[in-house]
Amino acid sequence: MWEFIKRIFSEREGDVTVVVLDEHDPDGSSSFKLRARDIVKMVVVVILLSVLFTTIIFFATPLGSLYQYKEDYALRQNVIEISERVMSLQDSLVARDTQLNDMKDVLRSAADTMLAVDQTAEVLMSEEYFPAGGSVPNVRTLEMLSQNEIIFSGSLNETPDFPSDYPIEGRFTQGYNAEDGHFGIDIAARPETDFVALADGTVMNAGWTINYGYVVYLQHGNGVVSVYKHGSKLTRAKGDFVLKGDILGQIGDRGVLSTGSHLHLEIWKNGVPQDPLMYLN
Repeated sequence: MWEFIKRIFSEREGDVTVVVLDEHDPDGSSSFKLRARDIVKMVVVVILLSVLFTTIIFFATPLGSLYQYKEDYALRQNVIEISERVMSLQDSLVARDTQLNDMKDVLRSAADTMLAVDQTAEVLMSEEYFPAGGSVPNVRTLEMLSQNEIIFSGSLNETPDFPSDYPIEGRFTQGYNAEDGHFGIDIAARPETDFVALADGTVMNAGWTINYGYVVYLQHGNGVVSVYKHGSKLTRAKGDFVLKGDILGQIGDRGVLSTGSHLHLEIWKNGVPQDPLMYLN
């Protein structure tokens, strides 16, 4: 067959006579003439018809939509990721606005309860508050001092009171594993459960993050820092001085990296992560 095609195209300017013989009927043979130009025209026409037929099938059948689906899959994934990021940013803005409005309401409606230290002492020692013959009430001295007085008194330089109780009542779900990047422990509890400070300290930072929800950083003495993540609401702000057992906020299933309602607790000392179980009862 290949030799026959080469022979036809070798006779571009002439005619080629093709004789077809029937081995069973020699007298029934037939012949016809071919031109290379006619063969080329025929091949071109066949190719054009094939292209036209393929195009019609591509646009008139589900085959074309299948091809377009594969082409647009990556684009749709990018659009979905961008949409999720936009929604997270919107949630962050709403949470920030809510927090600011709550702080404004507290500042507007809260009563002024500040008293001087000497005036507070006089009230406590007066007969109206403390009858004669009774015992002196147990008052936490630090609660009667201002924030600046606490800081300059050197209380933050003292060694924190460890070991401490767990900062929240719940179920221990995951431990400390620095090799896997889990620098704390997880304690599962019901949403809106309060969590408290492990020891006396100052709030270094407190606010909303996309990955961990509301987060609180407490600076204690002796270079110890405790971190509380996945909060749903905070009761303390940056710069507040807190005592051991003071409520810092409530937990919830907050943050992109959260897998349920729980508190993630970390303890760092001089910039090095510590196993929190070493600091807990």
